[in-house]
Amino acid sequence: MTDNSPQLIVELKELQEALQDSVLPPDDYDHHFHLKPLQPSENDAEFNSIVDAHMDNLVGGRHATAAAKLRRHFVYILLSLGKAAMVNKWLVLSLDKAAYAHDKTLKSYGLLHAPIKAIVDYLERHNQAVVLKGKKYNNNPARTRLYPKPEMAALMVKHFLESSSEIKPPYVLLNEGEDGWRETVAQLPKGHPDKADLTKINEFLKDHAWACKGPVVLKYKHTVFQSGRLYTDHQQLPDRRFRIRINTRIDGESVCEVDFNANHLRLALAVLHVEDAGDSPYEDIMDLARQRSRDLVKSFITKAMGASSREAAHSSWNRDTLGSSNFREIEAATMKRFPMLKLYDDWGIHAQNLEGAILRDVMLQGVDKGIVVLPVHDAVAVQQKHEEWAIGTMLEAWSRVAASSGAARARVKVDRP
Repeated sequence: MTDNSPQLIVELKELQEALQDSVLPPDDYDHHFHLKPLQPSENDAEFNSIVDAHMDNLVGGRHATAAAKLRRHFVYILLSLGKAAMVNKWLVLSLDKAAYAHDKTLKSYGLLHAPIKAIVDYLERHNQAVVLKGKKYNNNPARTRLYPKPEMAALMVKHFLESSSEIKPPYVLLNEGEDGWRETVAQLPKGHPDKADLTKINEFLKDHAWACKGPVVLKYKHTVFQSGRLYTDHQQLPDRRFRIRINTRIDGESVCEVDFNANHLRLALAVLHVEDAGDSPYEDIMDLARQRSRDLVKSFITKAMGASSREAAHSSWNRDTLGSSNFREIEAATMKRFPMLKLYDDWGIHAQNLEGAILRDVMLQGVDKGIVVLPVHDAVAVQQKHEEWAIGTMLEAWSRVAASSGAARARVKVDRP
């Protein structure tokens, strides 16, 4: 990504300034990500100079082969510290030597214990990163978490933005697999629709350029009947307080994002009740609840549709300190506006599956027309010249996947730089 827009430069500068005074992210599962190989832009001479300067202090008496391995790992970790600052999450590493002999992911990435330990020690000793060692999480062995110190964070975010990860299989993954599903997904035949579709999409994308370029993967949760959303590193870029993502480019051209409006709510009403949600369902609930915050209504719908019980939804709501009275008022308004809607039934994960199927359909149609389509949660990013195509294709795909027969339909909104 070489042709940065003037507004992206402004947004990135504001982010870098804010990082000077930023606080550490929460140390929990939702704010962790694992190390993977990242490569700098071919034109990023500044990054290579930074690596060279640190290597002079880090390499010690290592011979050429060991020094090359150390440099490779140092590149991965520096760019990942840029990611940590950009997405406000901890970089998770293993300092357990045995893990590198048994962990299939670590082995597939070619990661080694000795250089990683040396780099972590170096970054901690030279006050370049906050290092938290030895916490267990999600039933996995203890891992170490890193977050860059302010100067390092501000320095690395722009280099992460221009970095990329190799586009190669596997493109279909299973998180938290159960009862043999992980093995089933790993052994899907080459012609399976999931594998075939994601291979077609990624082979097309290889020849194009965008910020944080990397593979598009299909991720299931627990079983292949749950979640099934599309993920790529690009969608993690911030776009609220700092409008980084929308100001990046695809093949050097400005983008727009076409976003489904109130999508999980619309899908539930369409699929389960053949009911249209109307033009402004969140605003309707806001009026009934006498609530000014659309984000608060959206948060309630997300939690209520994604939880298996009211108690679980309310607990999640309270963890985010959103106010118990708000919960009750928005709940009552939701049921008054949509009396058929069933909440607290884990339906959100099925909505994610449908959402993934819709976006996959749109991306495949993009491949056939030579149009780059990037998934962004429940939206897509395309070059602005393809905006009208994206709108029409998304609405058509939604109707077909939701089998609404016109009784219920999607609505979309468009965001531009």
